[in-house]
Amino acid sequence: MTSNAVDVCVVGSGASGSIVAHEIARNGFRVHVLEAGLKLPTGASLATVQNDNDTALVRSPTGTLRSIGWPWTVSTLGGGMTLYAGIAFRYRKVDFDARAHVAPDALDPVWPIDYGELRPYYEELEQRIGVARLAGADPLEPPSDPAVLPPHRYSLQGRLIATAGGRLGRQPFPTPLAINSVPYRGRPACDWCGPCNEHPCPSGARADADSPFTDVCLPPGALSVSSGSKAVHIELGSVSRADTVEWLDTVTRQRARIHARCMVLAGNAIQSAALLLRSVQRAAPNGIGNATGMVGRGICFKISGYVSGTITMNRLPLHSSGGPLSTVAMTDHYLDNDAPSGLGGLIYEASPADRAAGEGQVPLRVHFLAADQPMRSNAVRLANSRDRLGLPNIILEYRTHPLDKRRLGYLSQRASDVLTEAGVKEIDYEDSNYQFGSGHLHGGCRAGVDPKESVVDRWGRVHDIDNLYVADGGFFPYPGGVNPTFTIQANALRIARRILTQLA
Repeated sequence: MTSNAVDVCVVGSGASGSIVAHEIARNGFRVHVLEAGLKLPTGASLATVQNDNDTALVRSPTGTLRSIGWPWTVSTLGGGMTLYAGIAFRYRKVDFDARAHVAPDALDPVWPIDYGELRPYYEELEQRIGVARLAGADPLEPPSDPAVLPPHRYSLQGRLIATAGGRLGRQPFPTPLAINSVPYRGRPACDWCGPCNEHPCPSGARADADSPFTDVCLPPGALSVSSGSKAVHIELGSVSRADTVEWLDTVTRQRARIHARCMVLAGNAIQSAALLLRSVQRAAPNGIGNATGMVGRGICFKISGYVSGTITMNRLPLHSSGGPLSTVAMTDHYLDNDAPSGLGGLIYEASPADRAAGEGQVPLRVHFLAADQPMRSNAVRLANSRDRLGLPNIILEYRTHPLDKRRLGYLSQRASDVLTEAGVKEIDYEDSNYQFGSGHLHGGCRAGVDPKESVVDRWGRVHDIDNLYVADGGFFPYPGGVNPTFTIQANALRIARRILTQLA
C-alpha cells in the first residue's frame, strides 16, 4: 500500500469538488483529487455510462431490497456537470428558511446561512462562468447584480409554452443557463446544435466542472488528480483530526493512502454520507461524524415529474429543433397559497431529445419539481452485502411524504394547464422515478448549529473533526425548489475560502 502527503485531499471532482480544488490550488497549496469515475469517452451520453455506475438498494412496497437505486448524478471526471442541462437558478430566500411550509414531522429546514451570505459567491461565480439570464423577469428572483450574459431566445417549444403561460396569467421568463448566449471568456456562444442535456457540450459553450483540471494554469505541482480512485475509508489521527484517506483503484483493485492536512468530501450527498459511515474505527464506532446518528439522515431527491403532448402547427419556423433543454420557466406556483402547505415549486420547459416537428406535430414537454420534506427516516445506510469492489452496498431508505404527494399532484395539474392552453389535446404523465435517487441529491450531512440534529457546521466542517469538511449537496438541510448545481458551486466556493484561512 503506497502513500503520499498533500495539504488538501478532495474526494470528488464535480460541481463542488472542482470549485474547492481549483480555489485552493490557485493559492499555492498542494491539492489531490480522488475521483471514482474516469474521463468520459468520446461520444458518451448518460444512457451509455449509466450501466458502468454502481446502483444502490431501495425498498420495494413489500419491503424487499432491490438493486435499482441511483446513488450518482454521473460518476466521471467532472461529475454530473459533464452531462447536465446547464440550468443555473439561485436559491430563493424561502429555500433558506422554509419552516412555515414543512410538515410537522420534518427535520428543521433552516440553513445556518442565508441568501445574503451566499450572494457574493453567486456573483463571483456568475462572472467566472457566465450565466445567461434576464434580470428581474423571475418574480421570485432574489436580489442580484446585473446579468453577465443576455438570455437565450426561446425555442419553438419554449415560445409556445411561454405564450400559453402568459394567457393563463403566469409570468414566464427565460431559464437562467450556464450556457453562453454570446462568446464569453474564451468560450463560444451556443450554436443550438442539438439537445445538450445528458450529453457533453461539443462546442464548449456550456460551463462544466472538468475545466479546472484541464484548461487553467496553476502553480506547478499544486493540483493532481487520480481518476478511477474510490475513497473507501478515512482514518483519524486523533479523536478530533482526520489523518489519511484510503482509496481503491477501481481497475487494478490496489489500495493506497494519502495523508492530508485537510480533507473535503465532494462526491455527492449519498457518496459522502456512505464514506463517513464506512469509516468505522475505535474513535468513531458508528462512523465519522455520526456520534448522534445523523450521518445519512434527511436525504432529499426533490419530488418531480413531467407532462407532455403534441400540438398541430400548419406553418413551422425554418429552424424548429435544437437548442438547450430548457429556455422558459415559471415560478408562479413556487409560493402559492393554493398549493398544499403554501409552497409549490418550479415549472419549466424540458424539451425531448427528439423535438423535431414531424408532419406539423410539435412535441411539448414540461418538467415540474419541488423540494421534498427532509425526513429523519429518509436515510443512507450500509448493507451487509458487498458491491463489485468489495464495499458495503448502499441502501437508500426513502418514502415520499403524504404532503409531498399532494404537492406533486398540484404541480402536475398546473403544468398540465399550460399544455392544455397551448393546444395539447392528450396529455401524458411521465414519472421521473425520483424516489430511487436522482440528479438532485441533498442532505445526509446536514448543516446546522445543533450537533444533535446535524453533521456539519455553517462552514461545512464536521462538528467533532477539526479538518474534515463536506462541500457537496449533502450540506443542504433543506433541498430548495430549484435546480441545485449553482448553489452547490457557490457554497463550495464559500467553504474553500474558509479552508484557505485555516491552512494559512
